Amino acid sequence: MWTYRNEPASIHSVAQESRVTFNKNSSMHTSAKVPFSEKTFQSAAHSPVTTIGKASFAQRVIRSKKQFDIFTLGGALLYLTGMLLGALWQPGTDSWLWKYAQHYVDLQIDRHMEHQLAQIFCAQFLALLTQLILAALAGFCVFGVALLPALILLKGIGTGFFTACLYLEYGLAQGAGIEFLLFFFPQLLGLFLLLSQSTAAWRLSRELLAVCIHNRGTRPLTESKRVLSRLLLCCCTALLPAILSCVCSFLFAGLFLA
Repeated sequence: MWTYRNEPASIHSVAQESRVTFNKNSSMHTSAKVPFSEKTFQSAAHSPVTTIGKASFAQRVIRSKKQFDIFTLGGALLYLTGMLLGALWQPGTDSWLWKYAQHYVDLQIDRHMEHQLAQIFCAQFLALLTQLILAALAGFCVFGVALLPALILLKGIGTGFFTACLYLEYGLAQGAGIEFLLFFFPQLLGLFLLLSQSTAAWRLSRELLAVCIHNRGTRPLTESKRVLSRLLLCCCTALLPAILSCVCSFLFAGLFLA
């Protein structure tokens, strides 16, 4: 009777021991006893997991500053190169380009000497506004990666050619004074705005090019929003060079009256 009553307990203990043994054997020999799906799940569960999260705010700021510094430095070098090329470029005196350049220089000087502040403001603001819009539109094109540096280079060539024509017509001393007091500071502020807009547009164009070629661009929507917001800000700030040009004309144009 004693053996009969304890028989279920012994059977239960044997079952537990066999279950423990099976678990140990299954953990030791998974390839022999575990199905393929469970084996895959176990290998995935025991494999190290690397989480890729969003970049922190500090990382995004550092990345944007690096990109801004690189493109700004390259754009400034392109602008200076364009100024040098424009100053050394000498078209024929009978060409239409030379005649147009002389007419443009005379028109600008006459506006400042006669204190035509409204025309000075409109001409300065509309010219800079056109350049900012062209830079923003180039950002929405995959060819903007090459078009934006070309735009900055052409702006430098135009500025250098205008300065050279100013020196040839008014002499070195008077031409340098006119350039520095009437045109230099509005041009410098306008260049800063164009470089700022071109940086955001170039970043968007690079993302679009990565999507088209490698299918790995990740931020076209974010960069497009940044380009449009930068365009709105730069267009509002473009009023400052126009106002500064009027102030310089009002203060210093009388020094160069014949």
